Amino acid sequence: MKLEKKYKILIVTGLSGAGRSSALKIFEDMGFEAIDNLPTYLLGEVVNSKVKKNLAVGIDVRTRDFDPKKIAKEIIKKKKTSNVSVLFLDCDNINLLHRFKESRRLHPLKLDLPITEIIETERNWLKPLLKINDYYIDTSKLKINLLKNQMQALFSKLSDSKTSIRIISFGYKYGLPREADLVFDMRFIQNPYYEKKLRHLDGKNLKVIDFVKKQEYFNFFFDRLLTFFKKILEGYKKEGKDYITLAFGCTGGIHRSVVSSEYFYSLLIKNKKLKIFLEHRDLK
Repeated sequence: MKLEKKYKILIVTGLSGAGRSSALKIFEDMGFEAIDNLPTYLLGEVVNSKVKKNLAVGIDVRTRDFDPKKIAKEIIKKKKTSNVSVLFLDCDNINLLHRFKESRRLHPLKLDLPITEIIETERNWLKPLLKINDYYIDTSKLKINLLKNQMQALFSKLSDSKTSIRIISFGYKYGLPREADLVFDMRFIQNPYYEKKLRHLDGKNLKVIDFVKKQEYFNFFFDRLLTFFKKILEGYKKEGKDYITLAFGCTGGIHRSVVSSEYFYSLLIKNKKLKIFLEHRDLK
């Protein structure tokens, strides 16, 4: 008998300006379903429901009927019967002040007090939720990519996200693909266009594939490209980039670039941690 997977429900809360909205977007990238500003009276229903995937629920002072003491008591009860945890996002006052100034947004409490006093009022008000946190992140010195790294370290076991790799073939005479992160010029390989028997075929044809792959520089190039790409992929992940576009170009986008992109696709598709997409832009 197959056991039903028990999905995680994360309550994401914390100080206004500490990064709750950014955290919810990161959770979405990690494969969670995210709900922002759920009315507190619906929290019990959501926790009791049979969620079909990991769920991140954002609640803070903007949430209707927000009462940290009542919410904390409700969560403590639910923890006994459900897979519920609390992520509390904190930040020091100086960085919160900078963030409110940079965004030119008012503090959501909208009290008739100096901003420093409003922040302290909120900090004290949120203590019941701070006390029951399961995960705590201080975002004072975290840019978005570092916040993402820290969250992935904490919740990687729950994540079903994969790095997405988009591979494009294109023709230089139609222009560079503007969305490409890495562009590889395949015009160092002899052009099948100048072979009468191959001119009217494309890079998906076995004769063209054989012509291109048998050339001296083809394997040399891809052996080194695979090693190079695996290494820089680590760097992209550390910088929080989960969607990478590679482009292989030749003159018309019909022969060499198509063979090259198809071949590199075949090398990467073996990696189960990646989602690979292939597109031939100028092959018509």
